[in-house]
Amino acid sequence: MNIKNFIPACTIAASSFLSSCTENAPVQKIPQLIDDPKFKTILADTFSRSISDESKIIQYNQLLKKYGQGVDNYIIIDKKNCVSKVYNPDGKLLYQNEVALGKNIGDKRSGGYMQSNVPLAAYTTPGEYVISREGTKAGTKDKKLYGDRVLVLHGDHTKEVSKGKQVLALHRVPSSPMGKLRENVLKNSSKKDNRVSFGCINYLVDSFDKMRKYIKGVSTKVYILPEEKGNSLYLEKQNNGTYKFFQKKYRYEKQESLH
Repeated sequence: MNIKNFIPACTIAASSFLSSCTENAPVQKIPQLIDDPKFKTILADTFSRSISDESKIIQYNQLLKKYGQGVDNYIIIDKKNCVSKVYNPDGKLLYQNEVALGKNIGDKRSGGYMQSNVPLAAYTTPGEYVISREGTKAGTKDKKLYGDRVLVLHGDHTKEVSKGKQVLALHRVPSSPMGKLRENVLKNSSKKDNRVSFGCINYLVDSFDKMRKYIKGVSTKVYILPEEKGNSLYLEKQNNGTYKFFQKKYRYEKQESLH
């Protein structure tokens, strides 16, 4: 990742940066937000790392609510502990459950699944995502494997692989022998064998259905925490005036355009 991408968003001492953040930002109440000491601490923590990634996300969403933005529950995926958590905007933990994750340990981007002549990389890539679609298409193989228990994510994972894109999703374990294996590792007493997927976050059917009751669905934010040593999440200002979390070690997605 080019360090130039995040230094302007995190070096907050300069007044010129603070004034520039207030322009062209109708989505968030930026003047109040950037003057909040807690917000400044979250930005500065890109370098000091005195706050955990999970705490940064929780505190930031509390600030969004404070300034009239954060109104929905959100999900945090803790890769190190193989846990999915649902929080409300006030930072209250509403529900958590064990999950199965990508078999490759690390924070790189996945690629190659269902694509010919492309090496498979089964990572669960960290960053900020949004649920963009629910369910699967009728008559497809995915429909038989997952039914409607699929929440497709959009964010810092997408990559052109051959003529397609790698898909990342939250879904129930598939209805297949492979799914039975994943079901077994989620039901045993250990989390050491939970790295079994091609990158997607797998839930037991009952856990998925319970989790789903706490979230809006499409437009719900999902944050995946880094697991590599020295890696962390940082907030970056987007072209439309909002802020978004990215992982520091690997940076893939371009800034969002104003829309």
